[in-house]
Amino acid sequence: MADGLLLTGKERARIFWLKLAAGASPSLVLVAVAAAIGARAVAYSIAVFAVLIGFVIATTARKPRGALKGGIGLLVALLVFQIVVHWFFTHPIQKS
Repeated sequence: MADGLLLTGKERARIFWLKLAAGASPSLVLVAVAAAIGARAVAYSIAVFAVLIGFVIATTARKPRGALKGGIGLLVALLVFQIVVHWFFTHPIQKS
């Protein structure tokens, strides 16, 4: 893939959708796992963030491989965020 100046509109759209799929699909696997274990609200929130940040990844990545790396990074970040939030809910600051 060159700089993209000689690509047609169809080719640009195809590459964009490839990058969007590569950027958002790892996190959507996490959404499927969360929905399968019964955490529907968590799955919805992760899905919203995954699609929005996946769109950012797709527009900034130069190649689909870079978008896939960004998508895996997003998956790790969302998973760590959910672990931290769970820890805060199970370990309240004030004792009751």
